[in-house]
Amino acid sequence: MNHLEVAEKLFAELEWEAKTLPDYPVLTCALQVPNGVLDIFCHVHGERERVLFYLRPQNLEITMEKRPAVAEFLTRANYGLALGNFELDLDDGEINFKTILQAPATVLNTALLRPYLLIGVETINHYLPGLDRVLSGRETPAAAIKALETATAVH
Repeated sequence: MNHLEVAEKLFAELEWEAKTLPDYPVLTCALQVPNGVLDIFCHVHGERERVLFYLRPQNLEITMEKRPAVAEFLTRANYGLALGNFELDLDDGEINFKTILQAPATVLNTALLRPYLLIGVETINHYLPGLDRVLSGRETPAAAIKALETATAVH
């Protein structure tokens, strides 16, 4: 199986209805998680032996004035993450959580690929409530991260 076929099989196993974008090796679907709705984009670069997952929360309006606080929140969230990272497009306010796997097609299978998608979903779902508190002005980025990470810290 090639990289795209493995990704398609993964979405089928998860029973997530993904569509392939016309003329691009990209699968996409929407997913309801406890803290919001995510748009998922799976970009396949078979020639580079890479599969990238971009998870984007829906319905966030990140105005120019809010971007510095969001950038601080995401930078604080990124610190210490074991897999993946948050990205913020400073021009349009778009946020993604990205994971990437590089593996030859000969070893790639859904068991290897699955954690890269599911950890991304879990991570962005975990941080969405704090992001909401920052966007609404109820908490500073530092306070929002502290509240989220204190609850999950290893003591």
